[in-house]
Amino acid sequence: MSKFALLFSQSYISKLKAKSFYITTIIMLLAVFGFFMWPTISSWFSSADKPLKILVIDQTKADAGTYFKSGKRLVFKSSSDMPEQAGKQILKGKADAALVLNMKKEGGLNAELRTKKPLQLNDQQLLEQDVQSASQLFTIQQLKLTPVQAARIMNQSINLKQKVIAPSADKGKTSKEKTTATLVSYAIAFIIYIFVLSYLSIISSEIAAEKDSRIMEIIISSSSPVVHLLSRVAGVLALAMTQFAVMIGAALLMAHYFQEGKYWDLLGGIFSTLSAGYVIFAILFFFLACVLYTLIGAVLGSLVNKVQDVGQAIMPVTFLLMIGFFVAISGMSNPDTLIIKIFSYIPFTASMIMPMRIGATDMGLWEAFLSIAILILTVIGMFVFSLRFYRGSVLTYTNGSFITKIKQAILLSR
Repeated sequence: MSKFALLFSQSYISKLKAKSFYITTIIMLLAVFGFFMWPTISSWFSSADKPLKILVIDQTKADAGTYFKSGKRLVFKSSSDMPEQAGKQILKGKADAALVLNMKKEGGLNAELRTKKPLQLNDQQLLEQDVQSASQLFTIQQLKLTPVQAARIMNQSINLKQKVIAPSADKGKTSKEKTTATLVSYAIAFIIYIFVLSYLSIISSEIAAEKDSRIMEIIISSSSPVVHLLSRVAGVLALAMTQFAVMIGAALLMAHYFQEGKYWDLLGGIFSTLSAGYVIFAILFFFLACVLYTLIGAVLGSLVNKVQDVGQAIMPVTFLLMIGFFVAISGMSNPDTLIIKIFSYIPFTASMIMPMRIGATDMGLWEAFLSIAILILTVIGMFVFSLRFYRGSVLTYTNGSFITKIKQAILLSR
């Protein structure tokens, strides 16, 4: 067995058998399980909540209160009391709220809600939807339209189709395709952020631990620094891909069997909306981000003398990842902004930003190829730099600032 294969298997197998790997994997699986089971879990806590009893005081003299239909959460009850009397019932706990309906001068519906304490957000939103629907029906009634005419107004919908007339222009994506791609891209950015941050710390800590215990000197004496670096990077990448495969496999199984396959059908609808090119680009950006930051983590880990210093060493890279993630979040509302375009070409943030632009905008395909070309060149450049820099940094035990250590590592690597 070659030295690379021996070091690779030692690095990969030891981490695969480590308790920390099982713990983090189990935590991630529980998070995925909680996501798919959230409707059931939330029902356990919300089943005991009583529905809100709302008194409807209709002062319009046009039967506007009949448009309010009770549901599971909101129960409407017509009341002939005056608002002051209904207020006393609310204070005594006989009702949760009173909805006072009046007619505007121009003929529309006016509603006022009286409660003992502010409503929760979900209840407030549900009630606003009911009031909006009742207002529309009331207005239709005042216009004296026939039931058929009223139904046509309430059920009216329109699908805006886009037609690009320039001969050389792309036909463009639909709003549904862009919305779906935006949500998927946010999930990709989140996965990249979690995985890269975790394995950046893992490889930095591993190399720093070997330096701290002086085992590094024994390893380097029997194999070259280049072989050691490649084996550690390959081992960590293999571990990351293993955990990622476990998570994806578990998610697909849960989607297929939980909630009677509802999530499986939902995933099928999502992937039918996404293009094959988008999926390929997303996978490439994810893998290249893992490679780039693993190399950076290896270099940073080789510069510190103690494991305790790893957190300080990788802090600038952590901030860089956070910036990319927050920019990706800002792009969910508008992925066509200038800041999104700029960060989609920066190799350290492109993996989290460019998939969103590919799926949620009508940019040219050449821009995606340019971004991934820049990222590949950066990975190659970092790889070459790491191989040379690692020779000097891996056995550097100088105390002092990071700048001093970098200078000495560069001198030793020549």
